Amino acid sequence: MAPSTSNYCYDSLEERGCPRGSACNLQHDIIQCSCGLVLRRLDFHNHVKGKRHVQLSRRAGSSRLTFPILEETELSPNNSSSSESAFVRCSRCSKRVTQSQIHDHLKAHDIQERLDSAFEIAESNKHGFTIDGLGCVDFGIVGEDQKPVVRLRIIRESEPQPPIIRLSKCRLLSSSRNDKHGDGFSVELIGSPYINPGRPRILLVTFHPSDAGRYEDRLELVFRNQATKTRFVIHRSLVATVGDKNDHNQLQPSAPYTRRKRVPLRIDGPIRHGLRPPTWTKTRWVTVLPKFDVSRQITDILYKRGAKSKKDILVLIRELLPPEFNLKTYGSRFQSLLFLEEEQMKQDLDAYAMEGVSLRPKHPRYELEVQGLAEGRPSVLVGDFILVRQEHATDKTWFQGRVHQVYENYVSLRFDDSFSTYRGNSFEVRFVLNRLSLRRMHAALVNHNNPARLLFPGPEHIRNMRRTSSELIDKITPINRVIGQDPEQLQAVAAIVNMPPGSPPFVIFGPPGTGKTVTLVEAMQQLLANNDATRLLVCAPSNSAADLITDRLSALGPSVILRLNSLSRKFSALPKHLRRFSITNDNEVFAMPTVDELRKYRVVISTCITAGVPASLGIERGYYSHIFVDEAGQAMEPTVMVPLKELADAKTNVVLAGDNKQLGPIVHSGLASVLGLKTSYLARVMDREIYDLDGKSSIGGRGLTIIKLVRNFRSHPDILEFSNEHFYNHELQYCGDPILTRSLENSDELPRKKFPLIFHGIVGKDQREASSPSFFNIEEASLVKKYCLSLISDRKNGIRAEHIAVITPYHAQRIKILNLLSRQHTTREIKVGSVEEFQGQEKRIVIISTVRSSTNFIGADISRMLGFVASPHRFNVAVTRAQALLIVIGNPMVLSLDPLWRSFLNYIYRGGGWRGKTISWDPAGVIDPNNGREYEHESRQRAASEAEEAITRLKALIIRKNEEIEDGFQFDLDTSDDEDGNFGFGEGPVFREED
Repeated sequence: MAPSTSNYCYDSLEERGCPRGSACNLQHDIIQCSCGLVLRRLDFHNHVKGKRHVQLSRRAGSSRLTFPILEETELSPNNSSSSESAFVRCSRCSKRVTQSQIHDHLKAHDIQERLDSAFEIAESNKHGFTIDGLGCVDFGIVGEDQKPVVRLRIIRESEPQPPIIRLSKCRLLSSSRNDKHGDGFSVELIGSPYINPGRPRILLVTFHPSDAGRYEDRLELVFRNQATKTRFVIHRSLVATVGDKNDHNQLQPSAPYTRRKRVPLRIDGPIRHGLRPPTWTKTRWVTVLPKFDVSRQITDILYKRGAKSKKDILVLIRELLPPEFNLKTYGSRFQSLLFLEEEQMKQDLDAYAMEGVSLRPKHPRYELEVQGLAEGRPSVLVGDFILVRQEHATDKTWFQGRVHQVYENYVSLRFDDSFSTYRGNSFEVRFVLNRLSLRRMHAALVNHNNPARLLFPGPEHIRNMRRTSSELIDKITPINRVIGQDPEQLQAVAAIVNMPPGSPPFVIFGPPGTGKTVTLVEAMQQLLANNDATRLLVCAPSNSAADLITDRLSALGPSVILRLNSLSRKFSALPKHLRRFSITNDNEVFAMPTVDELRKYRVVISTCITAGVPASLGIERGYYSHIFVDEAGQAMEPTVMVPLKELADAKTNVVLAGDNKQLGPIVHSGLASVLGLKTSYLARVMDREIYDLDGKSSIGGRGLTIIKLVRNFRSHPDILEFSNEHFYNHELQYCGDPILTRSLENSDELPRKKFPLIFHGIVGKDQREASSPSFFNIEEASLVKKYCLSLISDRKNGIRAEHIAVITPYHAQRIKILNLLSRQHTTREIKVGSVEEFQGQEKRIVIISTVRSSTNFIGADISRMLGFVASPHRFNVAVTRAQALLIVIGNPMVLSLDPLWRSFLNYIYRGGGWRGKTISWDPAGVIDPNNGREYEHESRQRAASEAEEAITRLKALIIRKNEEIEDGFQFDLDTSDDEDGNFGFGEGPVFREED
């Protein structure tokens, strides 16, 4: 006899189990199958192997709500770990999450699957009723002045003796009043709510545009059978986008996104080397760079020792590194980090491997088309190497092509003379990492020049130093008169001019707009004017920063200044007015000077990496009396060591300029970042005791080893205020020219006059295309264009294209925005770029497009969804470029998940600069900047709660054939596996549906 169902506790099927625990008098040995049946545990394994399970599973997939359970196999023994931070791989999506997060992660899958299943069933036509718009009712792209209407027909099939069925409820899920008026949409029934066969009813769905962006809603129609007093529901998804139709058509994805497949570079055959570009002038090097191949210990850990996760690898790498960080271990530690970085860079290049491609002969060279070349994906320079091999050939020889020229979408290669190809031949192509920069860094790290005053400056290095007196400051006659109006700038110049030889590095800490580079240039000019023996090596991490210094020093003339460029730099990339400071050959290619030519110049300006050239040419250590490094916070420490360790002797003075609150180094390897490569030399030095700015240390500090510039000459006070509070302890003073900084206080664009900040909330859709991993957002791009056109048309404020900059963190968005702006002659000159491209620059107006807009808060990893939009340093740079007007465009629901962004949005809202999508949280609420996961957790919990409510409501509205009792489990006590059991299907003892 089958056991009574009243003996079993259904509460035990809930996720948290029976609330009564051991005090419960009912049996808990039951389990709910994914097919919907509830069984005794001892019957479960036989059931899942049988036909009935298969049959019910199929029906459940198309006609009923399913509630997946978490199978025991989802956390296999191989994935388990006693550590809360150990990683396991989710069996559903293959993502790696920590052990402590796996439960919530799987729960999110469960909720999302249940919600998707519920909506899928709700959207299906049923019980003889058909409604137009199955799948989605898409209004398309709609103008702000339009109110489009879509007609949906409700059609009922004919049947003998049809019961009376009435449309009892018509509502939009976004409706706060639970009726037919939602956020952006409304619906109206034409005719009687009683639906009869052969007499369709019409629903008029109207879209009411307000602000630009994407609008989504769900139309819910509840039908009631008057005879049986049962109900069923049919849903329709509604979508509309307010925007410019031409913009959307122009920016549609070129192809569906497909993730690039990494093809590891394996050299399984001989290599025939390519030929050097003939346009390069031969250089006489005194020293030859060793190869510095990656340590075998590193590669064994990364690839051969069977580490299960990055955490395991990190543990092994830590064991490999020296236990202490000091003068003896300095070089070996950073070498290991560089090896990690190199391996990651190689893996990144593997994603660009190509197969089945052809080469175009242009004797004696060959042309290879490379998609993404113009975008720098991959980055290819003259002199780089590309390996090719004929596909399906018995000869496994790789031919190494040397890049002789780079064009917009193809490169010109020169191979060994034995290489040839015919029409129809296809090749494998692999890009090879150019290791020159890495080799220069390794060479600097391993040399024996390890001055403690530069690597680990401490109290012992400043014993004989004194702060610059007011008398010495007064002796400075500024070459640039502006310097005389800023006490901190003047003090910094005086301190540098009066540094004793062999001092520890002097730091100019320059927050945004405080004239850091101006101060640096003034100090250089004063040193050159005061002492004929002064020789300067001036470096920066990037060519653009080095070009800027060259421009500021250009009055010294080409007989004093040499702008030293890498051979691989494009001649066209150097501004025309600076070319007279460089050495080029007849082919318009940069060339290296001889050592005698190099000694003729008192000032040599280059990137940090190219600063290794003088040593390789034969310049001895100490030849340069001073080494300056501008934007030092952006460079990896080994990069800065190239000029310092190669060319500084015991007397060389070093000056660093930068801001450790702005952009740091670009590091590809997450492992190397965690282990310290992401920390710049500037940031590490500023953390040492003798660089204290807070007055907590009795030694060193302001005026002796470091000066903090505090007068901002760039921005309107309201634009600077937020960064001043959150990054600079309210120390910055507002000293900008009010004629410029306050010039747009009455702009027609401002929601509130006198407050020149705008946050325009917009819900867009972040997309990707083809094989590019970069995101773009058409709605935001179109809105950027609209703002640009409107601003330039404002004649009373005299705004021109060169006054505007557009900053966006994603390369794909940059391309889309440029695509739109290039179509209008008035906007073609607007500069669009990443945050990195704008560090150190300023514009009268800055527009920021944040791009990310996904609001799948249930299953998404929200912190990853924000991407590097949530980087505090990038944020600080982006919002401090504007002089007179800052416009930020983004999805407030996404941005507000980050505490810093939420604080910034609150600041703009309270200032009256909000526009577009309304704020959905309390802008006066207290924000904990250290609790970065709080808002993510709240959003996830809220989304999960709303999903559960939707599922519960839909369950109450959906009826199924042969199921008369609502809200119950279907309990199966049949232990046989006959297809129909002891009863016919659906005729067994049904007690309740699933909860």
